Amino acid sequence: MSFGHERQDDRLQSDRTEQGVRQRALAAIARLQPCFPEVGFSLDEGGDEALSPAQFWAEGGAGIDVALAYQDCFATGMDDKVRAAHLIAFYGNQLALALACLYLGADIVPELRGLGFYDVSRCHSERTVAAKRFHFHLALSRRSPRQRADADVFGEAFAAQLAPVIASLKRRTGLSSGAQWRLAADSLAGAFLEVGRTLGDEANAISKALAIVKRQGTPLYSDKLTYEAIAIGEGQGQPPLSRIYRLRGGCCLYYRTEGGSFCDSCVLLSPGERRERLQAHLLASRAV
Repeated sequence: MSFGHERQDDRLQSDRTEQGVRQRALAAIARLQPCFPEVGFSLDEGGDEALSPAQFWAEGGAGIDVALAYQDCFATGMDDKVRAAHLIAFYGNQLALALACLYLGADIVPELRGLGFYDVSRCHSERTVAAKRFHFHLALSRRSPRQRADADVFGEAFAAQLAPVIASLKRRTGLSSGAQWRLAADSLAGAFLEVGRTLGDEANAISKALAIVKRQGTPLYSDKLTYEAIAIGEGQGQPPLSRIYRLRGGCCLYYRTEGGSFCDSCVLLSPGERRERLQAHLLASRAV
């Protein structure tokens, strides 16, 4: 075989590999997007309606102001720091869900090309309410398709997407970078658990999340973030029940809003109180 033919064969093999990666990505989106209606993601450029992440989060642009203002839907009496805490947790969770669906579902770490923040309708307490969600327009990475995605690759890509957002929110609201990174790590760990549970492999998802958030020297490192299996015993003829929860390493500051309180998995609660709250939450879920 001539050198020219060898190069042509290599290109054909590369094309087939890239096509296979794209097919895996599309299959993962088709399977998992319906499971997470609170976030939108697709493998496309997004058209004229989508902005680049840099455009959306630019200081003085409409994107950051609209996203901050939307956080007032979740509580009364927010100041700018509380809005920023809620926004980085909200955005981080939706971004992590979108990326984790492809990472855990297809072993792919995509690139974020376009971003939109759109009106949607959701069912809440048997009624339809207006809401907003991010839609992430994704593209396959420029890395060689033969390279397997690992936790370091995902962590670096996720952190790179969040770094300019966190910097803009710090300048805009005064909320420290450290507080925001802890909330971002919480969002990643929670999203991995949700996607892993949907895929039927929580253990793999947790292992990969911990490889990211427990890697010292990275912005996503979180000392207090962890997972815990919460269990309740038999009751009224029902068997014991156990569920794994993500325990936060950061605080969303919800307790500082009017009528606000600590979240059930808040880092500011004692371990015993947090466990009691989660047991009550688990018991309530069994009654549904």
